[in-house]
Amino acid sequence: MNNEIFNDYISQGESLMAAHNYEAAKEAFQKALKEDNRSFEAYMHLGNALASLEKYDDAITAFKNALLIDENSKEALFSIGNVYFLMNNMLKAVEYFLKAESAGMTDAILYHMLSGIFMNADDTVQAMRYLNKAIAAAPLNGELRLYKIQLQLSEGNFAAALEELDEMQKILPDAFALYSLKTEIYSGMNDYEKALQAAEEGCARFPKDANLALNKLALLVNMAEDEKAVQFAEEMKENGLYEQAMKNASMQESAVYIRKGDTDKAKEILLSALEKTGDDADLLYVLVDLFSVTEQHEKVIEYSDRLIAVKPSAFHDVTARFFRSNSIDKMGKTEEAKEEYRKLTKYLRRVTVEYNLYEAYIYRLLCHTRLGEYDKALELADYLEARYPERADSHTFRYFIYTESGEKEKARAEKAKAAEINPNVRL
Repeated sequence: MNNEIFNDYISQGESLMAAHNYEAAKEAFQKALKEDNRSFEAYMHLGNALASLEKYDDAITAFKNALLIDENSKEALFSIGNVYFLMNNMLKAVEYFLKAESAGMTDAILYHMLSGIFMNADDTVQAMRYLNKAIAAAPLNGELRLYKIQLQLSEGNFAAALEELDEMQKILPDAFALYSLKTEIYSGMNDYEKALQAAEEGCARFPKDANLALNKLALLVNMAEDEKAVQFAEEMKENGLYEQAMKNASMQESAVYIRKGDTDKAKEILLSALEKTGDDADLLYVLVDLFSVTEQHEKVIEYSDRLIAVKPSAFHDVTARFFRSNSIDKMGKTEEAKEEYRKLTKYLRRVTVEYNLYEAYIYRLLCHTRLGEYDKALELADYLEARYPERADSHTFRYFIYTESGEKEKARAEKAKAAEINPNVRL
């Protein structure tokens, strides 16, 4: 064997791998093996090149040839397991990963992959077991700790997730995600004081992060701390964070003024944001709703058209279309409104078939009611009751249908049924 030529081929292959030229790298490693067909290193390199080319069977053969030279190689065993993982053969992947562990491999990546396999198999006990091993192998790896926290949250174990976050904060105090997660968890537990404390800790450590600032603003709004929310929104504007989170920040700030009944100020905030962000579906949706509440029907039509034009979610789309038709109706354009309602019922039928969207059924029911097609509206109310018997909606809508059709006794009966299911219903 010529060591110089062998080393040259290995060096060439490594450079080609780094350049993602896997075919040429494979050829270089094959040439190296012609110089030394007992080289463990060359077989490992060849296996990696073949795996990168998605020639998985050939890659396994190369790694097994490496095992013939070093039969207890944890690297070769792990590599075979990794190829089986890429082939989606999880049983064989686990088999070789465990062989690699038996051979002395204790790397975090091994345990992380085993944890992921068991998690996908819904074996959370084994998933957590291997995840703990991964964290023990790499205690400063924040991603592993976050993965564990997400696993705990998926099981509804908020207390354990918070304990892990506290531990993570001691080791990795500069891990951005832990402050955001703490805020989210405490909010989900309705412990807004602790959520706000976590948000403020995050803002203090990362004063230039717009997302953490937005979390704090949203909390203040949810806690109905209106004056503090307005003041903090101003602080965000002064330090440039508001502009970075323009859409969501403006929606939070406007919510304060909506709650106060100052719809003009709310619209001013949202229109300013829309001018800077361009037509955004969420901003347009809130504006359509606000213009509808304030009975600015021409604005409802204008902004509904803009919302539809951005091809939003099915929910935003059907809502905009109904609000548009409703505004035409409210403007006294009765015949035009009827034509809009007719077209909309056909459109909504397609949407209910394609998306099975609850709101689409509601808007269909309302369109039929406005058209005086009470039988069709009642059919949809019956469907909603069968589908959602725990909700008062079907009785609420029957109340409106019977009221509009002049059947007062039936309307009163539906009102009573709605109140029985939900005492907070006011009709």
